[in-house]
Parts: sequence; C-alpha cells; structure tokens
Amino acid sequence: MKLRNKLYIFTTLIVVASVILAAAFTVNLLYRGYERGISDELAATLRLIDSADISYGDIDFGSRRFTEIAPDGTVLFDSMADEERMENHLERPEVQDALEHSVGLDVRRSSTLLNNMFYVAILSREGNILRLSENQSSIYSFVLSSIPFIIIIICIILLIVLLIAHKLSKKIVEPINKIDLDNPITDDEIYEELSPLVRRIDDQKKEIKEQLKQIERDKSELELIVKSMKDGLILSRKNGEILMINDAAKILMGKNASESFHTLIELSREDLFFSIMEKGSASGRIRINGRTVEVHAEEVDGLGSAILLFDVSERLALEMKEREFIQNVSHELKTPLTSISGYSELIMLDKVDKDHIKEFSGQIYSEAKRLYSLIEDIMEISRMDEDTEVVLKPVSVNEIAKDVLESISNPIVSLRENANLTVNGNSTLIFEALYNLVDNAIKYNRNSNPIVVEIDSDGFAVIDQGIGLSPYDRERVFDRFYRVDKSRSRATGGTGLGLSIVKSVAERHNAHIEISSTLGEGTTISMHFKAN
Repeated sequence: MKLRNKLYIFTTLIVVASVILAAAFTVNLLYRGYERGISDELAATLRLIDSADISYGDIDFGSRRFTEIAPDGTVLFDSMADEERMENHLERPEVQDALEHSVGLDVRRSSTLLNNMFYVAILSREGNILRLSENQSSIYSFVLSSIPFIIIIICIILLIVLLIAHKLSKKIVEPINKIDLDNPITDDEIYEELSPLVRRIDDQKKEIKEQLKQIERDKSELELIVKSMKDGLILSRKNGEILMINDAAKILMGKNASESFHTLIELSREDLFFSIMEKGSASGRIRINGRTVEVHAEEVDGLGSAILLFDVSERLALEMKEREFIQNVSHELKTPLTSISGYSELIMLDKVDKDHIKEFSGQIYSEAKRLYSLIEDIMEISRMDEDTEVVLKPVSVNEIAKDVLESISNPIVSLRENANLTVNGNSTLIFEALYNLVDNAIKYNRNSNPIVVEIDSDGFAVIDQGIGLSPYDRERVFDRFYRVDKSRSRATGGTGLGLSIVKSVAERHNAHIEISSTLGEGTTISMHFKAN
C-alpha cells in the first residue's frame, strides 16, 4: 500500500474513531440524562399521587403502570393486572430501596408484562410503597429519534475530514515520491529526517549492484560444476522440499534426468530419506536397479540438508573380486607348498626309503612346477591390471598361431587357415591368449580328440571335443580361479587363470569373445577383432 494511502487512511481512521467515540459518548449522556429526567418525573408523579386525596382507580395512568405494595410485599393495587394474582413484591430491588431510603429505582424485565420496564418507587405517607413504571422502549425511542441528527453531523464532519486528509497526505508524500532511487543524491529538497536514509540507499544500491554481479558469476560457476558432476547432489529443506538437484542424482535414483521433483518423497520412499528429513544428517546405502548407491547427508545450519550420492557398484565389485582373488591365491599357493613341505620334511627326517626318494622328489618337482606356473599366471594378470597402455601395431595372427602350435607341439592340435588375418595388436598378448585357449582345450579334452585352431577374416577360434560346459559354467568360466572340473585341473596343473588372461587380452584389444559349448560334446571359444 502506498504511504499516501496509509497516511490518508490513518488520519481518516483517527478522526472517524474520535467522532464515533464522541457520538457514542453524546448518545450515552443523552440516554442517561433522559433516564434521569424520567426518574425524577416518575418520582414527582408518585409524590403528587400520594398527596392527592383520590382513589387510584379513578386516575388515568396512560401507558405507565402504577402499583401499590404493602410493607410486607403484598400487592394492594395494580393498574394493569389483577393484584390478587400477583406474587409478593417484597424482594423487588426498588421496593427494598424504598423501604430503606424512601426512594427506589430499578430497570428489569417485567414477568407480568414481558417487557423491559423502568421502575421508581417511594414510601407513601401511609407506609405503603407506591411504584410507577415506564416502558424502557419509550426511553430508547427518544434517544433513537435524536440519532439521525447526530449521524448527519458526523457525516458532515467526516466529509470535511476526508478532504483535509486527502490534501494533507498528498502534501506530505509528494517530496518522498519525487526521490529518484536510481540517483537518490540530488539537489531536490527532501525531508531532513530522510537524508541519512537516502544516502544509505545510495550506498547500498552500489553495494548490491556489485554483489549481484558476483552472485551471477558464482551461480554460473556453481551450475557448471554441479551439472558436470558425475556424483549426485541434492539440496533440500528440513521439510523435504528440494531446492536443487543435478541430473546425476536423478539418474542414480533410477529416474529420468528430464523429470522434475519437488520433494524427497517424490524422489524416493527409502527409509534413509525419511531419516534425512527427520534428523538432517544420515548415511547409508540403497539398491536401485541392480546398482548400489551410497548416500551421505549433512545438516546445513538447521535449515536443511546437503545430500551427496555416489555409485559404488563398481568399487564394491572390485573389492569383492580383490577379496576373492586374495583368498584364491592364498588357497592355490598353500596347496602345492603344503605338498612340497610335507615331502621335503619326510626326506629331511630320513623317513623315506631309497626306493621312494625318487618318487617323492618327482612330486616335489611337480608341485614346484605347478607353483611356478601359478606365480607366472598371477604375475601376468597383475601386469595386465596395472598396465593401462598397450603398444599396438600390425601383427599377423596366422604367424602367431603357428608359433603357438610349435610351442605346444601336440599332434592332436591342428591349424585351419580360412584367411590371412592381420590386426592392430600386441603379438605377445595375442600369443598368450591363444596359447592359454589351446592349453585349456588340451587339459579338458577327451580320448585325444582333435583340437582345431581356426583363423577367419575377423579373428580366431579354438575348437575342441572335450567335456564341454554347462550353462552355469559358461557364465563363470572367465572368472579368476574358476575351474569346471577341479580334480582334472589339479591333475593337469591348471591354475584357473588361463581364461581370465584371455579375457584381459581381449579387453586390451577391444575384441569380442564368444563361447559356444554343449556339455559332454565340446567347446568353441572365439576372439573377434574389430576392423582396422
């Protein structure tokens, strides 16, 4: 609301209130004065009746009611009712006052006439109480008849006041309205009391202008940072109202980045978010669409919470694999070392006869060789995990395959060249992968069935007619230390890392591995390279 209107209304209200109070006071004085006049008139009339030597029944009381009451309260005469049916009036206030003070006065509702009455009573010369009453409405009628004149006077006063208030408020506000807020410090005349305020406004205007520029810069930087964050960020009030949420948070919560959310409840009904709304700070993990999301919420000055969301699925999976790897390595190393330690101890304690020394030495050699093979595979896996860059150059897969077959030198393995394949790769790693596939096929072969290394235009495949794989085994066969037939692996010296190495080599070459197998019939594992 404008100051001018406020001044106008305020001034008018003060005057209106003053006039209304004055009018109410005047009406009250008028009522009390008229009431007092009626009281005196009724008392004078009663004294006149008491002094007259005339029968009460012969007097015309008009609209007024006359009653004679004995000192014991018995009604002796009433101008408007049958006195014999009227109740005792001794306890009436005006009667009691008349008996005590010669004159009594009271205003109440008449039980006989069912109307508000004004009663005046005096003690007569004979000792009885003479009472005369007037209908109170007649008093109100007199007062009400005066109100129209009072209202007319009030309206005239109000009209004058409104005109004065209008001009006064306009005159007061005019210098204030002329202040130029864009350039408040001018030579124009302003109220002396407003000078400090105007100067302060000018200083604050300059300060706010600079702060707004800084806020815009900070806002742009913050929006850029938040938008580019891979982790989720949510700012919320204590009641759960979302002030800001980035796209990453929506995606982590399994929502569409284009969706809008106004409260945390709309975003998620997980117990963790209810705890955040209740306590302001909380931490925990939730599962969404097969992913594990870590949530950290911190209270911000009691106003709300800053919530960070992290996708820890890969980290947890890596931690799990690391634990499994360590457990498997410990187990796999312990087995040959136990055998070596046991056989060596027996020989050292001279508890082995000469006929069995050669056999035990052979076992020690076999277990040591197995241990060496295991360590080599572990070191190879470690190298692949650590090396992020692999030097790639054009290499002939056909030549690598021939080197593998020559190295293995097993008559059941043959090479089928359907094409001359050259890929952009690392010959050492490809040799390692193909060698492991062929070695694995030999270990799980049956009855010396033939094994074929086949080279096509986009990759190579190793085809065997061995024990084959079940659907469950096909899903896990590339996991580290996983072996389909543990007894066969131990007999052949398998470590369970060969196919893991193959998988790592494929990932380094951005190649695709396919596995086709039927339990009891054989397996085909192929590696397909993308075209250069």
